Amino acid sequence: MSFALTKEEIMRVETAKFLGIHLDPVGYVDLSTIVILSTMYGIEFIALCYQLYHRDYPPLRVKNVPIMFSLYLGGIGWFLGDIFTGGLVHLNKSSVLRSCKFTLIWCRACIGAYYVTLIFALRCYSLYHVFHKGKAFTGKASLLTTGGTVLAIVLFGVISTLVPTHLTTYYEEIMDMCYITKSYIIAVLLVIWAIWGFVAVICWKMRNIHFTFNERMEIIFTFLVILIVSVINTTCLLVIPVYPASLAWRTLLLYVNHVGASTVYWLVMFVPTYNCVFNRQAYLEEWISTLKADSAEKQYEYSSENKIDNIHLSDVADSVPLCDANHNDASSYSTASTTKLDHMF
Repeated sequence: MSFALTKEEIMRVETAKFLGIHLDPVGYVDLSTIVILSTMYGIEFIALCYQLYHRDYPPLRVKNVPIMFSLYLGGIGWFLGDIFTGGLVHLNKSSVLRSCKFTLIWCRACIGAYYVTLIFALRCYSLYHVFHKGKAFTGKASLLTTGGTVLAIVLFGVISTLVPTHLTTYYEEIMDMCYITKSYIIAVLLVIWAIWGFVAVICWKMRNIHFTFNERMEIIFTFLVILIVSVINTTCLLVIPVYPASLAWRTLLLYVNHVGASTVYWLVMFVPTYNCVFNRQAYLEEWISTLKADSAEKQYEYSSENKIDNIHLSDVADSVPLCDANHNDASSYSTASTTKLDHMF
């Protein structure tokens, strides 16, 4: 895949000019964007592997590391979709890249933007379910909402794939890029904004709730970051004609999307990950003390049955000695004693 200014690329630029479109050729700025963001995702992959390995460390466990890993995979799909449909690479050498329904509908929209947005919405709803409704986000509630989320994404992708290409997206050979119809752009954006409307309502209902582990700030900053991402995407897709033709706009959109997604990830995961690496025992003791001081375990007392899946957070706090020289690693704590933490998505 060439990023040099070849004769074919010069001809493509001249053809676009003849059609009244200013086309910035694919070049080394595009390559540097891909390399920088790939490096960012590579660093996050290493961090996620560490988090998965230490997922039983209680401050990490409450963040639901497996879900964060699936969120990362969604970001990768979004990244690939943005590259292939955003004008950063040539598509004419690969039949897969010319399959715009795959790269745009499945990679960019469904696996990427929709999944990332819906998982954040699901996280907000899980907090609302626990702290506002006073019910554990587990069992049928968790299965139905999570399953419904995945099913909705799959249905949207299948329906979009079956709809004729002239109504959604198709490969434009002359410009060597995927063209998206205005009506399909509007349909995708309406779904995104409907999700944000739901999140806004949930956040408003939780405005007076006290959170123990800084979830309020996570929600506020994450909401603002992804709101900015959505506004810029909406502007770019609806206002800028053929935005992939512009080097400035396609570069801006890629950085906004993926630096924004990375910011959201680290907002949630940085503090427990940093302390797990550098301040493991002391932070765990502080974490347990805060939990007990705020009586946060009350939020999880839903069943008196003596099952592992129904162990209360009070059992976790009481089972962890705050000062014990014989416990120098969080792995010494019983996995069963932290199972209840999974009820916080």
